Amino acid sequence: MVDPFVIAVMGPFDSPEFFEALRSVDPRVEVVWLPYFESTELRTAKGLNQGRDPHGHEVPEISIDDQAKLARANAIIAMDLPAKINELAPNLQWFQGISAGFEHLGCEQLRDMGVAQTAASGIGAVPIAEFVIGRLLQVWKHLRELDARQIEHNWDMLYGTQMQGRVIGVIGLGAIGREVAVRAKAFGMTVLATRASAKPGDVDPDVDELFPAYALDDIFPSCDVVVLTLPSTPELTDLMDSQRIGLMAEGAILVNVSRGIHVVEPDLIAALHSGRLSAAILDVTRFEPLPEDDPLWEAPNLYLSPHSAVSLDRYEATLTRLVRDNLGRLLRGDALRNVVNDQR
Repeated sequence: MVDPFVIAVMGPFDSPEFFEALRSVDPRVEVVWLPYFESTELRTAKGLNQGRDPHGHEVPEISIDDQAKLARANAIIAMDLPAKINELAPNLQWFQGISAGFEHLGCEQLRDMGVAQTAASGIGAVPIAEFVIGRLLQVWKHLRELDARQIEHNWDMLYGTQMQGRVIGVIGLGAIGREVAVRAKAFGMTVLATRASAKPGDVDPDVDELFPAYALDDIFPSCDVVVLTLPSTPELTDLMDSQRIGLMAEGAILVNVSRGIHVVEPDLIAALHSGRLSAAILDVTRFEPLPEDDPLWEAPNLYLSPHSAVSLDRYEATLTRLVRDNLGRLLRGDALRNVVNDQR
């Protein structure tokens, strides 16, 4: 009898179609489901605490039956992981995240267990890039104000800004950054970008100029808009403080669709109040959900969304293709896609 390869799927994708797609990869695959899903508050707090469970947050309980399932699991597909996963899942070989972010997970513990770790990097890149361009159009074409005038029956004319000829800086040319660059070039914008692995003189077909990550300060004065598409790593915490915001062109726009830790929010608010920045577009904040009394809510010309730049209508289908591919690779002994390097 062939030993099963047990995959524990830990919410939110619990559809029969998803389970069947996994089983179809290999007859040895057995899929079990556990309804483990952490709150946004807990996930954010863990991300700020390097993946460790913080005090003062309610942690989902795991039933005796679900503990038995985890004890058999060779692989886990999930957004979140409970503490002491080494004790709960001693047979774990592979963890597949369902999002690009890994900062809220115990990567070090998984690494010490010898577990292969892969992320869902890139599967939300297209809709997030579409969101960035949509927001820029909203700002530059004054769509918010025009909608307000329609409600007021106000026919006073209001003219927008042309995107063609503007300069956009993409800070972090990964999957999301590349999709932003492609769409920006389609609008006739000049694209400057940084990439951690880039060296002076390197080129990329999707950008006009490519720079090493350490040269980001050099491109800020030239940019009409700066888009952050960066990983969440300790060295990038507080990247955009008052000093670096001060390097940006007068009246530029700051966009953050990566993680809230990258922006010093009081410094950003001050730049919006002073007019140093004409607008800011944030899909992420340092604390999520954003507290009701947080000053970001009232900041002028701030376009805020609740970490929802991604679109979910095709997310599961895209995720399924990635997970099936990685599952097949794992069972064949091939290299996995989107391997997480927690030493970045």
